Amino acid sequence: MRGFRKRDPIESALRRPPIVVDQGLSELRYLILTQGLSNDPDSDFCTYRPYVWSALLQVLPIQSQAYIALIHRGASPAYSKIRNDTFRTLATDILFQRRVSETSLIRVLNALAWKRWDAYHQKIAHNLSAKGRRSSKFTNSRFSSHTPTRLPSTATNLSTNLEDDERIAVSELYVQGLNVLAAPFLYCCSSETQSFALFDRYVHLCCPLYVKPNLDGVHLGLKLLDICLKIIDPTLFSYLKTKLLTAELYGFASVLTMSACTPPLSEVLILWDFLIAFGPHMNILAVAAQLLLMRDQLLSSASPMALLRSFPPLQAKKTITLAVSFVPKLPDELYDLLVRHSYDSLVSERIIAL
Repeated sequence: MRGFRKRDPIESALRRPPIVVDQGLSELRYLILTQGLSNDPDSDFCTYRPYVWSALLQVLPIQSQAYIALIHRGASPAYSKIRNDTFRTLATDILFQRRVSETSLIRVLNALAWKRWDAYHQKIAHNLSAKGRRSSKFTNSRFSSHTPTRLPSTATNLSTNLEDDERIAVSELYVQGLNVLAAPFLYCCSSETQSFALFDRYVHLCCPLYVKPNLDGVHLGLKLLDICLKIIDPTLFSYLKTKLLTAELYGFASVLTMSACTPPLSEVLILWDFLIAFGPHMNILAVAAQLLLMRDQLLSSASPMALLRSFPPLQAKKTITLAVSFVPKLPDELYDLLVRHSYDSLVSERIIAL
């Protein structure tokens, strides 16, 4: 029968409820690493990929009403920033442009902005409530004799503080790179609701420091890329350093977007299967792997930055194989920092000090 494809081991694993969740996820990760996902023969598209990602990220089915409610709130305070980016998202990828409309991308990013807006104001309210409780306790213990006290701020100062809070809140809503990070989810999923649920879960669970206003996690990742490359290939690292080339100059886009900026998208999806299975920290080693795949050209070039402005087409399987081979070469402490740099702000100072 034309188009018939035998169900592969990953599909079978998805349909077989695991006795132990962790054991089931380990099996799924192993199959992704050793076999990979299969495309349908007629469409060259993997229809079950979003379900694999949902299992790995442990995303429960989202109620459509929740997403629709965010959409119905209209333009978020970050709407103009979003519109400035969406039209150029994977603009040269014909398959993406055919499958994903700009309006869909705008809606998903705008919905995320509203959700981040709510989270920011909930955090502020919680902090104010905590301060109020502490202030009440302090007043009751120190000023029980009704000693008159001066108010801590004038109305003008309060107004200025509120304006500052709003500016900070807006800066939290949308940051550079979110449009590209959303793109693979929209491309793979059959609905905006599903893509939003996965996208939201991924950026806030796996790499929350990458979507901070100052892109803290991205810059930590770039620092780690330099350190890892120095260990993995000191010759290449030293040569790039003689040309004053650090990861901040050539690796920013690749680290920021989890390599989604490097076409083709079909290869990006294979790499993302691996990154979602094993962690976004492996993207740092994947970028190092991409450098090693062009090592000879870089070492023979008098101007390597000309080659690094646009990485060669992504070769996902070769990149993954190399990235995995780098892990045993890294000291345990460094690998621990690598794992945690995308989500744990407590390791920031230790990485900066390296």
